[in-house]
Amino acid sequence: MRLHDIIVIGAGPSGSHIARRLSHLGYSVVVVEKNLGPGDDICCTGILSKECLRAFALDNGLVLRQGSSAKFLSPSGECLRLYRQSPVAVIVDRPRLNVHLAKKAQESGAQYLFGARASDILPQPDAVEVRIDGQPEEKFLKAKAAVIATGFGSPLPAKLGLGEIKKFVLGAQAEVGINGIDEVEVYFDQRLAPGGFAWLVPTNEGRGLAGLLTRSKADFHLKNLLKALSSQGKIASSEVVPNYGVIPLRPLPKTYADRVLVVGEAAGQVKPTTGGGIYYGLLCADIAAGVLHQAFGADDFSAKILSAYQKKWWARLSRELTIDYWARNLLASLSNNHIDRLFSLASQKGVPELIANASSFSFDWHSRLLLKMARYLLPFYKTLKPAE
Repeated sequence: MRLHDIIVIGAGPSGSHIARRLSHLGYSVVVVEKNLGPGDDICCTGILSKECLRAFALDNGLVLRQGSSAKFLSPSGECLRLYRQSPVAVIVDRPRLNVHLAKKAQESGAQYLFGARASDILPQPDAVEVRIDGQPEEKFLKAKAAVIATGFGSPLPAKLGLGEIKKFVLGAQAEVGINGIDEVEVYFDQRLAPGGFAWLVPTNEGRGLAGLLTRSKADFHLKNLLKALSSQGKIASSEVVPNYGVIPLRPLPKTYADRVLVVGEAAGQVKPTTGGGIYYGLLCADIAAGVLHQAFGADDFSAKILSAYQKKWWARLSRELTIDYWARNLLASLSNNHIDRLFSLASQKGVPELIANASSFSFDWHSRLLLKMARYLLPFYKTLKPAE
C-alpha cells in the first residue's frame, strides 16, 4: 500500500484549498470525495466578501454579480435597506467555485478520487489509514496525516473521540426565475423561517436563489416561502428542484487528534449569523496547512503538536463565533411582533445610516458592528416579554 503524505477527505473549498497549499509545498496529497465531481450536491448561496475574493486570489470569472446593498424585510413588510457606496460582496457560481479550487489543487499536484466515500479513519503509530467505499480497487489509503474536510454531518470526528456539533440549523434552497428583483432580499419572519431567516438572491439575468435557514421542517418551510414569493410576483414559479443542507452553529469541541485535523464546516468554522462558511473555512485551511508543514519538519504528528492548529484558529475566530452566536440566538427568540418593533426602532435609531457610514464595516467580521448596534437595541430587547 502506497504511503501518501496527506489524505484530504472532502473536495469542498476548504479541502481543495488545503490540498493545493500542501501540494505546492511538495507533499503528495490525495483528495477523496464521495460525489462524482467537485461541483455536485451543493446547497449554498455563494455570497462572498470582496475581501475573501482578494485574499484567496479567486478567479473573477466566478462572479455572477456584485453587491453593495440589501433589503431586510420584517413580517409586516417594513423594509430596511442597508447599503455601502462601493460593492462589499459578490455572488459567485458555487459549483464552479468548487471546480475552480479543485483544478488549482490538481495543477499543484494533488490527486483526486471521486465517487470515493471515506467510511472510517484509523490513526496508527506510524501512519493513518482511511477506509474507502465506492472504489473498485483500493479499499484503504494510507498517509502520514489526514484532514477531514467533509462538511457538516460526517461521523468521522466522533469516531476519533473529537465530540459532536449539537447546535445546528437546516438549510433549503432552490434556483428560481425572478421578476424585477435586482438586489438581495432577506426576510425575517417566524412563519416563513422559524428560528432563522429566508432570502431571495438574484444571480444571472432573470434567475436567482430562494432559500432559508430554519430549526426544523426545511422542506415544508421552503415550499411556503416559494408560494409566498410566487404570490407576490417575485418569482416565476414555485415548482422547483430544492437542495438541502445542515449548517453548524457552534464549533466541534476538538479539531485535532493524532495525525488528523478537521477543517471547515466539519469543524463548525461557520458564521452563526449568516451560515456562511467559505471564508472562515479557507482561513482555517491556511492555518492547518501551516501546522502540518511544521509537523512534517519535526516528523511529529502527535495530537500534542497538532493542537497548535486549534489554538491558532480559535484565537482568530473565537470573538466572532461567540458574539455572532449570541446575536443569532437573540434574533431567533423574537416573535414576529417583536421583530416588527425591532425594525421600527432600528429605523428610528438610524441603523442603516450607521452601517452605511461605518468605517470599520466588514462583510465577514460582524462582532464590532453587532456590539455597536447592541448599544442601541439591547435596552429594547430587555423590555420584551417572552415570544408571543
